[in-house]
Amino acid sequence: MTHSLHREGTVDSLERDYCMFIYPARGWNTEGVAPKIQHLLELVFLEHPSNLLVKTLHKNKYSGVTQKEMIDSVRDNSRAFCVFNRRESLVNTLRAIKKADKGISIVVSGLIDRVRDICDELGLDPHTLNLSLGVHGRTDLLPPPDIRQYTTMCGHGMVSPALIRKAIRQVKTGRVDAWQMSIELAKPCACGIYNPHRYEELLKEMAPLYTVDRW
Repeated sequence: MTHSLHREGTVDSLERDYCMFIYPARGWNTEGVAPKIQHLLELVFLEHPSNLLVKTLHKNKYSGVTQKEMIDSVRDNSRAFCVFNRRESLVNTLRAIKKADKGISIVVSGLIDRVRDICDELGLDPHTLNLSLGVHGRTDLLPPPDIRQYTTMCGHGMVSPALIRKAIRQVKTGRVDAWQMSIELAKPCACGIYNPHRYEELLKEMAPLYTVDRW
């Protein structure tokens, strides 16, 4: 999926950032698929995803909805998007999904060599591979790389650079702790793959490097 392919950051940081989508094929296997998606979501929740969104509900894990509301919202045309901050959680989820064998497409996004290793470990043969070729055009209009580590976690660009800079100032000045701010920044994400656990790590690493001369 193109909206999950452009995440930026160090290899160390991205090793704790794996997106996974439950994606039935429209016009092919969507009829009567809702109970199957619900079962797969139950398997996902067992591994405590860092964030999750069901497309029919349009609200992610930090938007005031419960796990039950997410599962109950599933319809035949639903798709689900989530992100894990631990490799082990993704591996366990994929293993459970493979065993359930519901015949629904699963899309995984992350560092390509890490994802390949996981597929080999689980005996999975990927159908398709998509790679990011980077960003082209007026790249001078983009925020700097340190800010893009945050903004690219939302595939639809709903977390603005201005909000990121404000968050860094607030954490730097002790007005709010890093986890609380991470949750606040996850709320606008319309695709459910903004990873607040990774965001918290980045805030703790980067806030000491910034100088705040005024509020």
